[in-house]
Amino acid sequence: MAVDVRRRRIGSGDRAVEIVDVVGRLDTPGGALLRTSIQEALKEGSALIAINLSECKEIHREMVGTLHSLAKACRRAGGGLVICGAVGDVGEYLKAFGDRSLAPWFDSERDAVLALGGKVEPESSDDESGEPPVVVALGVSDVFKKLFWKLGALGGRPVAKFDSTESAHEFLRKRTIHSLIADADLNPHETARFIKQIRTTPDVRGIGIFLVGPPSKRNVGRALMEEGADNFVPFVFSGEEIVSKLDARAFFSRLKEAYDHFEASRG
Repeated sequence: MAVDVRRRRIGSGDRAVEIVDVVGRLDTPGGALLRTSIQEALKEGSALIAINLSECKEIHREMVGTLHSLAKACRRAGGGLVICGAVGDVGEYLKAFGDRSLAPWFDSERDAVLALGGKVEPESSDDESGEPPVVVALGVSDVFKKLFWKLGALGGRPVAKFDSTESAHEFLRKRTIHSLIADADLNPHETARFIKQIRTTPDVRGIGIFLVGPPSKRNVGRALMEEGADNFVPFVFSGEEIVSKLDARAFFSRLKEAYDHFEASRG
C-alpha cells in the first residue's frame, strides 16, 4: 500500500498545531516523506506537531527512531511533537519500542492538540454529551505503566496517561477531570507542588487525588496526603512488585474502595 503524508493546521498564531496525517505503511519511503513534511513545517515556523497515525496500517521498527529524531528537532525549535490515533499493531509497537518522554502518544487528536497547548473547540458539558469526566494517570515506574498504560477506561471513565506533571497539568486545565492517580515514584517535590496547584485551581480543586506505589513508598504517600492528596493505595500488601493477575485484581479492588469512599464524601 502506497504511503501518503498530509498536513493540516488546527488553530492560529502561537498556539497553532500542525497535524501530519500518515496514511498507509510507515516504512523507509514513508519515513522520508514524514521527515520532509515536518521539516517544511519547522521552516514555516510551526514547531507544535501532532502525527496522526489513525490511518497508519503498519510501522517499521526503524521508524520509531525517526519519530524520536523528529521530536528532538521540534524541541530544538521551541515546540514539541506528539503522536495520536495509533491503534492495533501500530499502537502496540509504539508502546513496546517508543520513548514516551520524547514523543508522547494519545488516543485522540483532541487530546494531542491540548497536550501541545493548542486550542480546540470546547466540548459540550457532561450533562449534554453524556461523556464522562476523565481519569488522569500520571506515572513513570514500570509497575505503574504495566497497570495503567493499556487501560482505556477505569470505573467507566476514559483514562488519559502522562509521564510528566507539566503535560498533565495542561490537560487538567482543558478537560473535565474526575480524578488523578499519581505514581509515588514521581519526584515528591514536583508532585507536592503539582498537588498544591490543583488544590488552588477552582476548576479542578474538587477532583480526587490518589497516590499509588509499593508499600515502601507509604511515607511518601502520607507526606503528599498532607499536601492535599486523598489517599495512598499500595500496589500489594507485601513485596515491591505486582507479579500476577491476582495481585493486579487486588490492587484495583483497593483502588475502587478508595474511589467509593471519595464519591461518598462528595455526597
